[in-house]
Amino acid sequence: MGKQLTPQGLSGVSPPCSALLVPEKWLRTAWACQRRRAISRSVLCGVMLFAIGLVSLFTGQIAADLEWSRIRGRWRSKRAGYNTPTDIWKSEFANLYHGCSDRSPHLRDAVHDSESNGYLLIATSGGLNQQRTGITDAVVVARILNATLVVPELDHYSFWKDDSDFADIFDVDWFINSLSKDVTVVKRIPDKVMRSMDKPPYTMRVPRKSTPGYYLQQVLPILLRRRAVQLTKFDYRLTNKLDEELQKLRCRVNYHALRFTKPIKLIGRNLVKRMRTMSSRYIAVHLRFEPDMLAFSGCYFGGGDRERNELGEIRKRWATLPDMSAEVERSRGKCPLTPQEVGLMLRALGFVNNTYLYVASGEIYGGEATLQPLKDLFPNFYTKEMLSGNDLKPFLPFSSRLAAIDYIVCNESDVFATNNNGNMAKILAGHRRYMGHKRTIRPNAKKLSSLFKAWKQMEWEMFSRKVNLELEETKRCYITQRLKVETSGDESSSMHLSG
Repeated sequence: MGKQLTPQGLSGVSPPCSALLVPEKWLRTAWACQRRRAISRSVLCGVMLFAIGLVSLFTGQIAADLEWSRIRGRWRSKRAGYNTPTDIWKSEFANLYHGCSDRSPHLRDAVHDSESNGYLLIATSGGLNQQRTGITDAVVVARILNATLVVPELDHYSFWKDDSDFADIFDVDWFINSLSKDVTVVKRIPDKVMRSMDKPPYTMRVPRKSTPGYYLQQVLPILLRRRAVQLTKFDYRLTNKLDEELQKLRCRVNYHALRFTKPIKLIGRNLVKRMRTMSSRYIAVHLRFEPDMLAFSGCYFGGGDRERNELGEIRKRWATLPDMSAEVERSRGKCPLTPQEVGLMLRALGFVNNTYLYVASGEIYGGEATLQPLKDLFPNFYTKEMLSGNDLKPFLPFSSRLAAIDYIVCNESDVFATNNNGNMAKILAGHRRYMGHKRTIRPNAKKLSSLFKAWKQMEWEMFSRKVNLELEETKRCYITQRLKVETSGDESSSMHLSG
């Protein structure tokens, strides 16, 4: 069978070539050696892989620790105030959020007037801030429809009876030019186009919170056929569930394009300067305690039969409002806080007696008697009427222009507080968050109602502690909401102390 190999000679022969040339005993020995070599290689490879795994795990852990430290630092920033005293003048969230409305470079430019699908006319509804919401959504709807937007028409017939036009309140040229890349805006439909139209603009009212799909399916065909469509009672007629670019467009309109006229800005800034001259910082309080507001709410504020009769008569203006139990509405948190309750809340939160207050409001129901408890709690009490003197006279006949002045002073304040969840409260809370997350107090009336009902039966220290406990709970809810917003994009916000 050929030359026999000794065990010593086997070491130099590779198993595949020598397997047929060696006796069975030696063959077994050779395979055992080779198996040990294979096992040794496997062990060596295993050790190397284990070492590599340890290194990867170690470096991964370092990266994870760095990321976790960043997240933990963010949480600590957010949770500041749970275990440490809250800074009542400054927001702890200011360094975590910022306004984001930059236009994407890939977004197509607005089409020229002559190439659009037609002209969109908007008739807004309500007071200044309700109309502001309608104007903001009108721009977005024009973008969705690929339409030319005609400068919106303001409401002259609502409760406020203000005949101001768009250009009386907002800088119309700035509005048109600042949105030129997003939507083509014109002051009116060109005369040539109007003469060529067989019929006047088609008028319709869309349902509230309509989707872009609704506008494309129901409004666009009419727009293409008639060349001009007017949407009436335009407030909250667009859903909040929009894609990111349309949401950014909303911000560009509301916080940049809607700039007040020079006369309004001038008096507003002067009032801010006068407040700053007296004190380095101040609170602005929006008191929505006008007769129409109270009548609409269906609440009762302790004024006896006279109050019930007066507010009942006003309430008849809204034929579709159901009968309400004032006590139930208060327990549900649907009643605005009284001026006294606002003062008690602020004092309980830590704002001292000599804090300066700027109070923005219309006609307060009950007049001076209703305001006096708030003045007793905060003697440094000022309004636009008290600060402006004769400078305010040109604006007095126009409620929307007066509201615009209040808006400026409230937006520039160190702290903004409100007694309701109305349009001005919502828009200012968003504006202040967008422009730097400035401190904003929107009380949870549902949680505070039981405290205000019993505050005279408890020691002040106990009342203050309970108000602050509600504040801490609301802050926890707020942080949870913000985390949900960051992960899901759902911006459904409840009353809270924020920004």
